Parts: sequence; structure tokens; C-alpha cells
Amino acid sequence: MTNDATRWLDITEPGWTRVELPFPSTSSRFVTGDTTGRRLSVRFYRRDADGALMLKARCGPDAQGPPGHAHGGSMAALLDEAMGAAAWLSGHPVLAAELNVTFKRMLPLETACVVEAEVVEVDDRKIHASSVLRDPAGGIVYCTGRALLIELDERQLADLATLTMEMLDRERREAGEPDQGKGS
Repeated sequence: MTNDATRWLDITEPGWTRVELPFPSTSSRFVTGDTTGRRLSVRFYRRDADGALMLKARCGPDAQGPPGHAHGGSMAALLDEAMGAAAWLSGHPVLAAELNVTFKRMLPLETACVVEAEVVEVDDRKIHASSVLRDPAGGIVYCTGRALLIELDERQLADLATLTMEMLDRERREAGEPDQGKGS
């Protein structure tokens, strides 16, 4: 990734606050795990005025679908990640049950883009979210999305925590670091 691209991702826009997700970003995560800039590069923010999740992103050459453009699955993954993050940061730990994407135009690779996502309805464990992937100025919309997310129960959260620790320990071992898991 170019230095300009990295700088743009890390610049906090006026009226936005940088946020971290409540779970680790590891190299095995599809959307947030690429540190090379060859696939997807993202940073998470919250818009101060209304609390909407704002994701700054670039699709690198390994996200290619049509020549010179992002694969639709990469675009859908950005929407999914942003809507899930909006729910998690609103206190609803979720997984996606349904994801609907409407593609409006092709997204050229290496294009600076923003995903705006928000929770629009909470109905017991059903969390409804919406999103739009657009250029930073807001004039070009590449795709929009809606999701039905299901809030995890305590057992499911505990299972995910266990799997996360196992994944982190495995990645540490592969990197030659000491195991941080149980009994170490």
C-alpha cells in the first residue's frame, strides 16, 4: 500500500472518532487481517453527530474481480464488516443471518472509499442494519446493503472467546512467540 493510502486511512475526519473493535484483529481475519495492503485495508471510526459506524477502506490488487476493479464479494465483505461492527459497538454482539447487497457501480481498485453503517432496528435478538459503500465525498455510491444480524447468547459468546484464544495462541506459535493459552 502506498504511503498516501496509509495516511488517508489513518486521518481522523472532522466529527469522527477512531474506534477499535471489541475483538482482536488477527492475520486470519478476512477483512481486517491483511497488513500488506494487497487485499483490504480498513480503519474504523464513529461519526460523533449520530454514532454511525464509518469505515475507511481501500481494495488492493488481491481484492480484484473484473480487471482493475474490486470483486463484488470484497465489496459485500466491507458492508458486512461495517454493519457487524456497528452492532457490536452498540452493545449487540452479533453474527450475520442475512446479507443483501445492491451493487450500483464497479469500484476501481485502490480507490479511497467509505462505508457508513448503522443499526436501524432492534427486535429482541434480531438486529437490523443498513450500510452504503461510497466515495469519501458521498457523490458516488458503489453499493448498498441491509443485514439481519442475530445477537449471540452467553454460551455462543463463551464459545467464540474460547475459539479466539485458540486462534491467537496458534498464530503466536506460528510466529515463534510463546503460547499464552491455558497451562502455559
